[in-house]
Amino acid sequence: MSITRTTLAAAAAVVIAMTLPVMAEEGHDHGKGHEHGKEHAHGEDEAHFKITPPSNVKEAWTLITAKLTEAETAIGGNKLAGAHEAGEHMEAAVHTLQEKSDMVAEGSKAKLTSALKQLDKAVDELHHGAEHNEADAASTALTKIKGLLPLVEGLYPPGTLK
Repeated sequence: MSITRTTLAAAAAVVIAMTLPVMAEEGHDHGKGHEHGKEHAHGEDEAHFKITPPSNVKEAWTLITAKLTEAETAIGGNKLAGAHEAGEHMEAAVHTLQEKSDMVAEGSKAKLTSALKQLDKAVDELHHGAEHNEADAASTALTKIKGLLPLVEGLYPPGTLK
């Protein structure tokens, strides 16, 4: 092979190697393989939690805001196990919002679906960041969640969530 072909092949290999993790994350299905919202076992030294999903959107919103505060306190105190558990509770609450938000105006449903998908992803990042003892990742996810909550809340009819 000529030097140009060798260089081109090496560059292509680097690009492919760098995009595979991104493609894998985009293909990450939060509904399959993960049993969030249900009791599940991790490795021997990792915790597991029994999660009861909220029964309606008001309970889900209350749980999300309460667990957000708990996660923030846990991360601030470098107690990531607390943030991990809070993240799992928040995931169950987001799933309740996704399943039971039929009171949202027709014109806002697509926006809500998109916002809840983003929120679900951010909560999943919080959960996994805390689970893997990655305080920076958990903190970044927490910031995303805090930014998304006002957007989500604004798509519901007044008084629905509080």
